[in-house]
Amino acid sequence: VPIVLVRTGMGKECALDSLKKVLSTTYPSLVLSIGYAGGLDLKLKVGDLVIADKIVEIDQANSFAKSFPVNSQQEDLFKILTSQKKLMIYQGTLLTANQVISGSSAKQELGSSHKALAVDMETSSLIAHCIEKKIPFISVRAISDTMEQSLINTNSFVDSEGKISKVKAGWYAATHPNVIKNLISLRSQSQKATANLTESLGVFLRAL
Repeated sequence: VPIVLVRTGMGKECALDSLKKVLSTTYPSLVLSIGYAGGLDLKLKVGDLVIADKIVEIDQANSFAKSFPVNSQQEDLFKILTSQKKLMIYQGTLLTANQVISGSSAKQELGSSHKALAVDMETSSLIAHCIEKKIPFISVRAISDTMEQSLINTNSFVDSEGKISKVKAGWYAATHPNVIKNLISLRSQSQKATANLTESLGVFLRAL
């Protein structure tokens, strides 16, 4: 099965631009979106996987904006991945926000008000375009930070390509040395999330 792998960068605009470039040259039988998400439910631990059965876009005020149903293929993926006992897999609502949700209280409120498991910054734009193009879409997100964990607000670190600017992040760390421990912890958590995403992707591809 031919596979096209694309790194989109952070944010809805960067993700959508990357998807459009791919679809200008190919018409896939499935778009599988993978990446990180923040946990919005206490039961979710770092590295746990969330397969979205509904995707909700929220606006700048973190209020409901749009809802997108996911096609039934996510059920098949859920069954495939749950056969791997070492991976913790959940199904539920995934929110897409316009910015990093950094505060633990904000994450708790979002999870409660929208009955959602996790939040990211890309998925709603991808599924909306796939629905328009009639392409099946599945989203799998690995938890990189839990609901009770407050993060550094990294929104100012993101460049126009949706990537974390090492210069901006480095300068922030140099001028705010108290956050270095937090940054090291987040790096370790991201590595665990990446490992579980990689494992799940391998399981899925072998089942094709």
